[in-house]
Amino acid sequence: MSHLMRLDTKIDQIANYLPNLLREISDKEDEQIARIAVAAQRLERFAFLVRGVCASVLKQRYPHRLSGGRGKRDQSGLGIQAQMARLAEQIGVDRRTLETDARIKETFFQVIDETTLALAHTLAREYYVVALAAPEPQAAIKVALEWRSDRHYTLEAFRSYVRDLKRNVRTVVSDSGANPVTALRVSITSDAHQALQELVEAKGQSREEVVAEAIQTLHWAVFKKRGANRKHDGHQLMLGI
Repeated sequence: MSHLMRLDTKIDQIANYLPNLLREISDKEDEQIARIAVAAQRLERFAFLVRGVCASVLKQRYPHRLSGGRGKRDQSGLGIQAQMARLAEQIGVDRRTLETDARIKETFFQVIDETTLALAHTLAREYYVVALAAPEPQAAIKVALEWRSDRHYTLEAFRSYVRDLKRNVRTVVSDSGANPVTALRVSITSDAHQALQELVEAKGQSREEVVAEAIQTLHWAVFKKRGANRKHDGHQLMLGI
């Protein structure tokens, strides 16, 4: 029996056992109930990633545009839209849900390894959906992961954080026609400028990389303490992040 068949059999066994489990929960001790609830949450948080991987594989296998010209109808069901619609119907979700799951996989889980899988179940799917709308989705989800243990850090707070990021971003296109970059202009003190230079040398990164790495955490700290006073003087720092 192949590994895939064994996995399929195990999933079927879990599904078949669920009705009995639901009936037996009332007879369980408190600690057992808690363990069952935690395990169920882990399964739920892995489910969207499994769907995303499946949808992402289909996107790679089937053409996004059929040969024969734009607007050609997919009478034979060979295109990706037909494949996604078929899979969505089979598992009982909207096709857009599958497409979002595929984007989550392709954006945040480009490599499936022990590290990414260890993080997968720490955040609910909704956090990844919200992070997709951020100017830098990977940076946004990193903030969510760093602050997940903070009891004040709710999904709504994360939504507000991402909305703030989007409001504070402006796109600049150079005269040379280069790709758009996110530009951030801030004023920093001479001491802060010196500290930045020391960090650049110590980390072996550009100043843009150093600031981009730090600003996600700092932004959330400021977000939680709205109204904090800021004093700026000295150097003008222009960053393409």
